[in-house]
Amino acid sequence: MVDTDRQELLHSLLEKQAELMHKIPHEHKIKDQQQGIVVAALGLIEETLEYLNTIGFKSWRPHPLSQERQLEELTDILFFYLELIILSGFSIDDIVAQYLKKHDINLKRYEAAKNGDYSWDKRATERGL
Repeated sequence: MVDTDRQELLHSLLEKQAELMHKIPHEHKIKDQQQGIVVAALGLIEETLEYLNTIGFKSWRPHPLSQERQLEELTDILFFYLELIILSGFSIDDIVAQYLKKHDINLKRYEAAKNGDYSWDKRATERGL
Protein backbone atom coordinates (compact mmCIF):
# COMPACT_ATOMS: atom_id res chain seq x y z
CA MET A 1 0.00 0.00 0.00
CA VAL A 2 1.12 3.58 -0.62
CA ASP A 3 1.99 5.30 2.63
CA THR A 4 -0.03 8.35 3.66
CA ASP A 5 2.82 10.84 3.26
CA ARG A 6 3.37 9.87 -0.37
CA GLN A 7 -0.32 9.95 -1.13
CA GLU A 8 -0.57 13.40 0.48
CA LEU A 9 2.34 14.53 -1.68
CA LEU A 10 0.46 13.38 -4.79
CA HIS A 11 -2.65 15.24 -3.62
CA SER A 12 -0.55 18.34 -3.02
CA LEU A 13 0.99 18.18 -6.49
CA LEU A 14 -2.45 17.83 -8.06
CA GLU A 15 -3.66 20.87 -6.12
CA LYS A 16 -0.65 22.89 -7.31
CA GLN A 17 -1.24 21.81 -10.90
CA ALA A 18 -4.94 22.75 -10.68
CA GLU A 19 -3.91 26.15 -9.29
CA LEU A 20 -1.52 26.62 -12.21
CA MET A 21 -4.19 25.58 -14.72
CA HIS A 22 -6.57 28.21 -13.30
CA LYS A 23 -3.95 30.90 -13.86
CA ILE A 24 -3.68 30.25 -17.60
CA PRO A 25 -4.61 33.51 -19.34
CA HIS A 26 -8.23 33.38 -20.49
CA GLU A 27 -7.39 33.61 -24.19
CA HIS A 28 -5.20 30.48 -23.91
CA LYS A 29 -7.65 28.32 -21.95
CA ILE A 30 -9.14 25.34 -23.72
CA LYS A 31 -12.85 25.32 -23.01
CA ASP A 32 -13.62 21.81 -24.22
CA GLN A 33 -12.53 19.09 -21.76
CA GLN A 34 -11.90 16.49 -24.45
CA GLN A 35 -9.71 18.91 -26.41
CA GLY A 36 -7.88 19.73 -23.17
CA ILE A 37 -7.18 16.03 -22.65
CA VAL A 38 -5.78 15.78 -26.17
CA VAL A 39 -3.57 18.84 -25.65
CA ALA A 40 -2.29 17.48 -22.31
CA ALA A 41 -1.60 14.05 -23.85
CA LEU A 42 0.28 15.66 -26.75
CA GLY A 43 2.23 17.77 -24.26
CA LEU A 44 3.12 14.59 -22.39
CA ILE A 45 4.39 13.02 -25.62
CA GLU A 46 6.32 16.15 -26.61
CA GLU A 47 8.00 16.47 -23.23
CA THR A 48 8.86 12.77 -23.24
CA LEU A 49 10.57 13.22 -26.61
CA GLU A 50 12.42 16.25 -25.24
CA TYR A 51 13.55 14.16 -22.27
CA LEU A 52 14.82 11.46 -24.62
CA ASN A 53 16.83 14.14 -26.41
CA THR A 54 18.61 14.94 -23.14
CA ILE A 55 19.81 11.41 -22.35
CA GLY A 56 22.14 11.03 -25.33
CA PHE A 57 20.48 8.23 -27.26
CA LYS A 58 20.97 9.78 -30.72
CA SER A 59 24.02 8.73 -32.70
CA TRP A 60 24.73 12.35 -33.64
CA ARG A 61 24.39 13.47 -30.02
CA PRO A 62 25.65 10.51 -28.02
CA HIS A 63 26.45 12.44 -24.85
CA PRO A 64 23.75 13.13 -22.30
CA LEU A 65 22.93 16.70 -21.38
CA SER A 66 23.29 17.81 -17.77
CA GLN A 67 21.33 16.14 -15.00
CA GLU A 68 19.63 19.49 -14.45
CA ARG A 69 18.30 19.53 -18.05
CA GLN A 70 17.16 15.92 -17.74
CA LEU A 71 15.36 16.68 -14.49
CA GLU A 72 13.70 19.73 -16.04
CA GLU A 73 12.24 17.61 -18.84
CA LEU A 74 11.08 14.92 -16.40
CA THR A 75 9.38 17.64 -14.37
CA ASP A 76 7.65 18.94 -17.51
CA ILE A 77 6.37 15.39 -18.10
CA LEU A 78 4.98 15.38 -14.56
CA PHE A 79 3.19 18.71 -15.16
CA PHE A 80 1.38 17.31 -18.19
CA TYR A 81 0.65 14.00 -16.48
CA LEU A 82 -0.92 15.78 -13.52
CA GLU A 83 -2.95 17.94 -15.90
CA LEU A 84 -4.13 14.82 -17.69
CA ILE A 85 -5.25 13.28 -14.39
CA ILE A 86 -7.16 16.44 -13.49
CA LEU A 87 -8.86 16.67 -16.87
CA SER A 88 -9.71 12.95 -16.88
CA GLY A 89 -11.88 13.36 -13.81
CA PHE A 90 -10.18 10.53 -11.94
CA SER A 91 -8.98 11.19 -8.43
CA ILE A 92 -5.46 10.44 -7.34
CA ASP A 93 -6.97 7.74 -5.12
CA ASP A 94 -8.43 6.14 -8.28
CA ILE A 95 -5.04 6.33 -9.98
CA VAL A 96 -3.17 4.90 -6.98
CA ALA A 97 -5.66 2.03 -6.59
CA GLN A 98 -5.42 1.17 -10.29
CA TYR A 99 -1.63 1.44 -10.20
CA LEU A 100 -1.42 -0.98 -7.27
CA LYS A 101 -3.76 -3.40 -9.02
CA LYS A 102 -1.73 -3.22 -12.25
CA HIS A 103 1.51 -3.51 -10.25
CA ASP A 104 0.37 -6.87 -8.87
CA ILE A 105 -0.68 -8.04 -12.35
CA ASN A 106 2.70 -7.06 -13.81
CA LEU A 107 4.59 -8.80 -11.00
CA LYS A 108 2.71 -12.01 -11.79
CA ARG A 109 3.42 -11.56 -15.50
CA TYR A 110 7.13 -11.05 -14.89
CA GLU A 111 7.30 -14.12 -12.66
CA ALA A 112 5.52 -16.15 -15.34
CA ALA A 113 7.89 -14.82 -18.02
CA LYS A 114 10.91 -15.84 -15.92
CA ASN A 115 9.53 -19.37 -16.11
CA GLY A 116 8.99 -19.14 -19.88
CA ASP A 117 5.22 -18.62 -19.62
CA TYR A 118 4.09 -15.84 -21.94
CA SER A 119 0.45 -16.94 -22.14
CA TRP A 120 -0.64 -13.51 -20.82
CA ASP A 121 0.95 -11.80 -23.86
CA LYS A 122 -1.23 -12.23 -26.95
CA ARG A 123 1.61 -11.04 -29.20
CA ALA A 124 3.94 -13.65 -27.74
CA THR A 125 1.46 -16.49 -28.28
CA GLU A 126 0.97 -15.33 -31.88
CA ARG A 127 4.75 -15.72 -32.33
CA GLY A 128 4.82 -19.08 -30.65
CA LEU A 129 6.61 -18.08 -27.43
